[in-house]
Amino acid sequence: MNLIGKMFVILIFAMCIMIMVFAITIYATHTNWKLKAEALQKENADLITKIDQVVKHRDDTEKKLYAEITRRANVIATLQTQVDNLTATNNELIAVNDKLGNERQKNIDAVVLSGQNMEKLRQELEGYRKDFREAQKKWADLYSTLVAKIDEAHSLAMDLAAFKAIGIQLEKDYRNAIEVLRKHKLLPQPELYSGVPPQGVRGLITQVRPKGWVEISIGSDSGLQKGHQLDVVRTLSGRSMLVGKISIDSLQPDRAAAIILPEFRRATVQVGDRVEVISINEFTAK
Repeated sequence: MNLIGKMFVILIFAMCIMIMVFAITIYATHTNWKLKAEALQKENADLITKIDQVVKHRDDTEKKLYAEITRRANVIATLQTQVDNLTATNNELIAVNDKLGNERQKNIDAVVLSGQNMEKLRQELEGYRKDFREAQKKWADLYSTLVAKIDEAHSLAMDLAAFKAIGIQLEKDYRNAIEVLRKHKLLPQPELYSGVPPQGVRGLITQVRPKGWVEISIGSDSGLQKGHQLDVVRTLSGRSMLVGKISIDSLQPDRAAAIILPEFRRATVQVGDRVEVISINEFTAK
């Protein structure tokens, strides 16, 4: 095959390709008019149905509108009748109002006069209120004073009762003291017995210290004072013997420190010896 033949073959092949492309394009743009017609017929039927529904809705709306117009006409007629009646009533009320206006003016004049009287009465009432407040204040002050006096009287009564009880107890104590003094043949003169420890006081030697110091088991709670002198007593074979005498130097509520008086020492003071007062007449003589 020569060159021209080859060129014709290539040209024919290109023409075939172009024809095939045109055929594909025509097929792609082809419209199925039957299907489109059927779709248009269905759409037309739907539109006819919608038109029928709209027409029916319009007819129903016209009927309702006519009925509403009729109803409202009847209502307007009724309202017109009511307006006529109200107009007549209003005319009557205007006449009544004119009459009441005259009476109202009279009542206003009466109210003004009453207001003037009320102002006078109010001023009088204010004066009465002022007097009442002052009287109330005075009454409150008097009541407070009365309450204070009553409380004071109650307090004084309680104090008086307490003093009476104390006086009765003091009188009883005085009689008992006089009786005790008489039994012990003592004189009611305290200066004669200063420095004398209380009768009946009794304790023990708890410690013996160097240089004549001792500690005893009783103190200020038992009535001891600095300078009081106590006898030291020891029991042997059922008999009590005087060991010596101590003088109180320092005190605490439940114990005391004392010094042994050498001039009265008869034996060595020991722990466990008793301390007491065994001779009141001896101390009274001193």
